[in-house]
Amino acid sequence: MNLQACSDFPVDAGAFDDVGLPHGRVDAMRGASSRPGRYWLQLAALVIFSAVSSIMSLGAPALAGVLTRGFHLTSAQVGFYFLVELGSVSLVSLPAIWLVPRIRLRRAMAGGVAIFIIFNLLSWYAPDYTILLFTRAGAAAGEGFVMILTMTGISLLPRQEMSFGFWVAGQLILSALAIVAFPVIADHSGACGVYAFVGLLMVLAIPCVFWLPDRTPAALHTGQHTGFSLSSGLRVAGVLCFYLGLSGVWTFLEKIGMDSGLSRGTTDQFMATAALFGIAGGLCASAVGHYLSRRATRNAYLALLGGYAMIIVAVVALLGHVGGGRFFTASCLFKFGWTFVVPFVLARIAQHAAAIETMAIVNLTIGAGFAFGPAISGYLLQATGHDDALIMAGACLMLLSACLVMHRGPEQGAAPVGMGG
Repeated sequence: MNLQACSDFPVDAGAFDDVGLPHGRVDAMRGASSRPGRYWLQLAALVIFSAVSSIMSLGAPALAGVLTRGFHLTSAQVGFYFLVELGSVSLVSLPAIWLVPRIRLRRAMAGGVAIFIIFNLLSWYAPDYTILLFTRAGAAAGEGFVMILTMTGISLLPRQEMSFGFWVAGQLILSALAIVAFPVIADHSGACGVYAFVGLLMVLAIPCVFWLPDRTPAALHTGQHTGFSLSSGLRVAGVLCFYLGLSGVWTFLEKIGMDSGLSRGTTDQFMATAALFGIAGGLCASAVGHYLSRRATRNAYLALLGGYAMIIVAVVALLGHVGGGRFFTASCLFKFGWTFVVPFVLARIAQHAAAIETMAIVNLTIGAGFAFGPAISGYLLQATGHDDALIMAGACLMLLSACLVMHRGPEQGAAPVGMGG
């Protein structure tokens, strides 16, 4: 990872190898004063902004019910609502690829936060479904821009695996609370009261803007800039395969359980428990990342292999007729492996080549994976009439993702930096 030794982003010199860095780079890093307090403030700000901005997307299960009751929507209208919301989150990546490297991080975050707050408050006053779609598109664009900035900010921090672990865990914890809170808020303030609540949460987070450096990401990224290379493209393709397989299996997990004879209530209870394992996975990734950052040589290949292996084993375990015990174990292992491996995947991409531009592309890729994964899986189910085709496709996509993400690119040379290659 390339960092300016005395930049506004603190450098943890112990997190880097002596081998493979440009001449004088290690001495500069180790000569710089480490500012752990500044690091934790910046990480806290990035985690808070990512958690609040993603609350609408990750709280979708509860929000769908709130919208259905509050606006008397059909299932098709609810589906189109989330298409607009998730599509806007992804499409904002296109202008962000050009904008993010050129705008001061603090100023850019303030702008994204302002857009998010304004359009959420406008959603509060939306009189009908059509107006709501327009206001949600604006709010989701703000959400996507804030998410890109948080990923870019963490890609410029030291101890990236640990930082991305907290980034994932923060989102999951707040979204779990939102799933409980949204129906209660809607009962007291109406369906649109949810948007006012989320907007006020972001208002409370505004002071965190001042914990971020007032410099452009391009100024904070001072190492050799190689552009968006073939290796970067392959790793981004690995992210696409990951989210295609992930969303395709997770979306139909309840159906897989019910097709095996489990009741809807039982499968929902098992999946709710699996969400807790998801939080644990993100926190465990942070712990492992912290351990790796204190070693002379950080090699996260074992962590990546372990995370991918857990997901693939969990998916394959769903083949055939699964009983309650196997379904519960597979669901929990799937969710734990998912949130455990994501921080290492994102850190690996961030530590190579054009991390600033790549984070915006990754946001677009994640959105595409979430959008097309369920559609492809639904087509497979319709064409084959059997869950096993969907499950095998998910396992193959995960295996392909592992190969693409962990491949060694020519820019790494013989001496790995960061995550061991």
